[in-house]
Amino acid sequence: MGGICKKILGMGIMLSLLISLTGCQEKTSSYSHTDFAMGTVTNVTLYGTGNDLEQTEEKIIKKVKEIEEKQISWRIEDSQIARLNKTLAQKDQAVIKEPLKGWLMDALELSRDSMADGRNAVDPSIGKLTQLWDFESENPKVPDADKIRDTVKGTLPESSEHITIRKKNGEILTCETGTKFDLGAFGKGIGTDEATKLLKKEENISGAMVALGGSILVYGEKPDGSDWNVGVQSPSGKDGEVLGSLKVKGDTFISTSGDYEKYFVDKKTGKKYFHILDSKTGYPVETDITSCTIICDSGINSDGLSTACFTLGVEKSRELLKKYNAKAIFVDKKKNVYVSEGLDFTLQDDDYKISE
Repeated sequence: MGGICKKILGMGIMLSLLISLTGCQEKTSSYSHTDFAMGTVTNVTLYGTGNDLEQTEEKIIKKVKEIEEKQISWRIEDSQIARLNKTLAQKDQAVIKEPLKGWLMDALELSRDSMADGRNAVDPSIGKLTQLWDFESENPKVPDADKIRDTVKGTLPESSEHITIRKKNGEILTCETGTKFDLGAFGKGIGTDEATKLLKKEENISGAMVALGGSILVYGEKPDGSDWNVGVQSPSGKDGEVLGSLKVKGDTFISTSGDYEKYFVDKKTGKKYFHILDSKTGYPVETDITSCTIICDSGINSDGLSTACFTLGVEKSRELLKKYNAKAIFVDKKKNVYVSEGLDFTLQDDDYKISE
């Protein structure tokens, strides 16, 4: 699955941690730090032994910023994806190397699996459209209608089906010159995946929470051995108001997409526009869903699925969720909450109700 930043306690998911340090074993310490990366507020909380928890946190944030600056930000001229887009502006093929190659392959696979109603529900190849809207600019506004139409009907690929990547030599082939990639729907999930790799190398870390805006990783165990308790933001509430709480085991990835995250209100019409775009119309997707939270075992998949399932809705998401062994919490505009079977979710906002 675009200057308005996702806030951990306001626009995505919050994590509540209960700490109970007992016993006569080596003392477990904790360290938490808030930062800013990938256009959003980040928070890393670590539990473990030793005196180098702060250094581990610094490694994680450094890696996340490196992913943004060196690989996936199309805004940074020398990033991998910016160089790829520049080459594809003139040619129908370009050489692509790791790590971008692997991320793009995973994103394209999910994109193709999300095909419905004549378009991919999440698509990393619609960069021309996302860049036209540019929701992360200082003053986002509705693009000229002619430009939207020309982008959709002219140079925008109908789907990601036209893209192939040769695994052997890393060559990406596209049948349409001018394709632009944007991994915005996958980027924070990629960040949590890379954070997991770093944490696995740190033997003194027993548990961690890495929150990159609306994408969260819970790793290992809490000091008291209980489940991790994750709060899900209420779509209609103020920053920090919780819809309900979700209990999960360690090594779980959670991502949320919603129409209350990156958006702006047109000053002339008063209409709200949010960042999840429909490649068929060129405008934000029309859906009854206001929020979709995905729970699974992969960061990139949780992030991409949250966008795809937000677009598809409850019923059309079922097969996609099944294929990726993922579960979901949907919230619709009528304040109904749909929770996948097997999730330990407790509704706390009385304005909403659980629906089958």
